[in-house]
Amino acid sequence: MDIKADINWIHQEIDKVQDPTFIEKLKHLLQSKNAISENENKAYNIDIEKTLEDIKKGKFYTEEEAKNSATKWGRK
Repeated sequence: MDIKADINWIHQEIDKVQDPTFIEKLKHLLQSKNAISENENKAYNIDIEKTLEDIKKGKFYTEEEAKNSATKWGRK
């Protein structure tokens, strides 16, 4: 799929729209998409901060411990 072609098509279709209700709904859709992205970024940064704090407190697995744990996952 060609994203540039899709974007151009969307632009052309939006230029044809005369319904203010549709435009308002599209505007809200785009705003909510942007809000979700911002929230995801904030959550990601919080996760990183918590992880760094855990590391400082010694709450982590060594590489060897992680490998041993991973090998157990496949066993039943």
